[in-house]
Amino acid sequence: MATIDAETSGRNILGDNGNAMGYGQVWPRWHADAFAYAAQKFRVDVPATLEGKQQLVLGNDGFSMAVAVFVIKKVWRSANQDFRQFSLQYVGPAIPDSDYQRRYNIWLKYAGKSVEATSLPPTVTTPGLDTTTAAWNAQYANVNIPTTNYGVVEGSQQRGDVLYGRRYRIIVSRPDGVALDVSQLRCTFQIQKTILQQPNFSEIVLYNLAPDTENSIIQEGNRIVVEAGYEGDQYGLIFDGDVVLAVRDKEDGVTYRLTLFSMDGDRFLNQGFVGFSVLKGQSARQIVDNVVNQAKIPAQLGSISEGFTSQELSRGKVIFGLAKDYLRQLAQSQEASFYVEDGKVNIVRMTDLPEGEITELSPESGLIGNPAQNDQGLTFKCLINPRIKINTLVRIDNSLIRAQAVQTGQPFRALDESGIYRVIKVTYSGDTRGDNWYCECEAVTQAGIIPSMMTSAGQNPY
Repeated sequence: MATIDAETSGRNILGDNGNAMGYGQVWPRWHADAFAYAAQKFRVDVPATLEGKQQLVLGNDGFSMAVAVFVIKKVWRSANQDFRQFSLQYVGPAIPDSDYQRRYNIWLKYAGKSVEATSLPPTVTTPGLDTTTAAWNAQYANVNIPTTNYGVVEGSQQRGDVLYGRRYRIIVSRPDGVALDVSQLRCTFQIQKTILQQPNFSEIVLYNLAPDTENSIIQEGNRIVVEAGYEGDQYGLIFDGDVVLAVRDKEDGVTYRLTLFSMDGDRFLNQGFVGFSVLKGQSARQIVDNVVNQAKIPAQLGSISEGFTSQELSRGKVIFGLAKDYLRQLAQSQEASFYVEDGKVNIVRMTDLPEGEITELSPESGLIGNPAQNDQGLTFKCLINPRIKINTLVRIDNSLIRAQAVQTGQPFRALDESGIYRVIKVTYSGDTRGDNWYCECEAVTQAGIIPSMMTSAGQNPY
């Protein structure tokens, strides 16, 4: 609130020729993540043009405040809660001393401290050195670093992003779209996803909620979103589902906890009734679109196999019942598998190549221990990686895999020659205040027992 007071005196306005917007005078050019966060929170789309963003911010005070709070919180954490560093980052290194003093006095007022009794934090300067960035670069551009006896150890160079600095966000929302971010509290989660026609589910525990907040979640919380990973590009959504049960209890004498049991697409799967008729000439893919979009509780389409036949209905048909039953029948008729992940309907075939890139797993990229071979393919454990989802491909060096012990009479199954495996089950487990931050996966290979049992290349192995 001190920053909002200092920036706009609590008004939702534009500044800097329209580039700085809202209560916190945030530039969308530099803080696109804040606008994306607020758009998801209020379920609106962020316009592509500057004028559109201005209208969105000025016309929605809640959106404007969410953007400001997101940026202020991020910069405050980055500055390690030091007001001087916060001001240098939020305003800029060229902030005048008078403006800094004004902001500091406002901050003291909101912090409940006396302005007269608190002295201004000293500005660290070097005699004869201009502290502006340009002067700094000019003065030290030609500094010669003396040679030392230190050298780079072979093979110790950084490869890719360093997996350091956990990042996470857990949001519980109500039917009216109002969301509660509980990421500041201790949270633990256990999320299981599978392609084997079983519902994906999660068990998420929230610790020491305020009584009013806890009651609000128990009575009205209907959706939960979990994002996890690491600072950098290894961060993203790992679960988006419907809350089906909330259980309140105590872990010990002083620790209260609220456990939320959730299912991925529960309302669509169990309450998504459809009732319509189709004319002759429609294909299986068109029927899938109609079933998903016209359900009482609709869903989104995810990955739909391109191998769906273009065969058309020879006569009209009535569709009436649960959407999941018709989707399962359509998938089986196409020798495919149907599942829901993060609220999206997916229908895939074994012969389809998954979309996106193949994730390379090694000790440098988060692989934990040694993967173990089994009849189906292998199991492995790694640090949480949101890129690893159901039906994605991973590559693991076969030299890292512990081979399966073969019993007498048991057929020997070789590993995949290219080390590429398809994930069919993934379990995320994490503790925001503990050591647990892993995902355990089961993957199949073309040399595994599931593909080898197929009588044809198009048969559904699941």
